[in-house]
Amino acid sequence: MRVLMRDARGSTIVEFALVVPLLVLLTVGLLDVARALNAQVVLKSASEEGAHFAILNPSAPPSAIQDAARARTQPLDATSMAVASEYYSTAGATFLPWPSGGVPASSPNPTGVMVRVTVSYPWSAVSAIAGQFLSSSPVTLTSSTLMETRR
Repeated sequence: MRVLMRDARGSTIVEFALVVPLLVLLTVGLLDVARALNAQVVLKSASEEGAHFAILNPSAPPSAIQDAARARTQPLDATSMAVASEYYSTAGATFLPWPSGGVPASSPNPTGVMVRVTVSYPWSAVSAIAGQFLSSSPVTLTSSTLMETRR
């Protein structure tokens, strides 16, 4: 009986060595998911800030709207972020790119102009495991906000 107990002493270390890599992979994968969710929340905040700036300043140029949106992207790299601002034209019933002189006064409907700001960001996973499941190339995260101006 004493011989069998001596043989079982190293089994705990072997089991630990088998489980630890799985726990590390799980933890790193969760961190990647948390990073992606954080980036999506930041993008939503940036698109809301850009749209809010646009409805308060309908004569602002597109660069001012982009600057307002990029000001909310603190943990992300603002230089690799794409910001598109558009307004709804009732004449063509479609969204048009934001003009450099702001929204024309002749374009709005009686209640105001619908403004859409879309923010896109290339996100890539840190871990190779999450990269295998998602994609080897960066994934584009996008957030869009629609607001109406009041004149």
